[in-house]
Amino acid sequence: MKQREYEVDKTNYLILNECTKYRLTIDTQNETESFCTFFAPEFISKMVSEICATDEQLLDFNIKYEQGIRLFERNYRHNGVVSQLLNFGRTKFAHSMEDLEKDEWYQQLLYAVLEQNSRAYFDTEQLVSKRKSTREELYQRLCFVKDYLDCNYSRNLRLSDLSAVGLLSENHLLRNFKQLFGLTPFQYISKKRIQEAKRQVLETNKSIKDIALDVGYSSFGNFSSYFKSIVGLAPVDLRKGDI
Repeated sequence: MKQREYEVDKTNYLILNECTKYRLTIDTQNETESFCTFFAPEFISKMVSEICATDEQLLDFNIKYEQGIRLFERNYRHNGVVSQLLNFGRTKFAHSMEDLEKDEWYQQLLYAVLEQNSRAYFDTEQLVSKRKSTREELYQRLCFVKDYLDCNYSRNLRLSDLSAVGLLSENHLLRNFKQLFGLTPFQYISKKRIQEAKRQVLETNKSIKDIALDVGYSSFGNFSSYFKSIVGLAPVDLRKGDI
């Protein structure tokens, strides 16, 4: 099994379970900042139990406490309530936060994370496996592959590499990846490369050929063709138009 990899920047955030071991590497020469939030298993178990309880059970303090929930481990794009709360917390913790405000923030953030995780269960319904547990496991493995592609889009990958990451056969991976994400792994990585290339064309002074090499294209002709098909302009025309 290949080691899982995640790339976290200002555009996304990563959700991991409490038992998952990880190593954090900051791959930049510039001063940077990371913001991590941890929830105690008991805190998660208490909230999950209260969410599942009826109003009568809550009023009578007659709650059957459940075990914690298994979250889907994956990168999420910044948008929605979770992102708003993370940005608020990062700003407030840098200065000061009163205890009551901190208590409310942790409650609101965990509730938003749990709601987001519930929505991910609906995504699993796109997969054709009959058993719910099989769909959930398949969804998680496909997310591992997607996150791996996000980290390694500039490499010359093979389907066998992705198969090893997701612990899926190549055909099984290919069919279900497209079913879940609407793109094949090659289409996904091509889109990812062009998105990064577009950013570099607009935000850096690198030559177009250097950008092509940086995002993983050894053929400048292939790069220009893919770029124009996705962006609508050749990279040189896009840069000229931005001046």
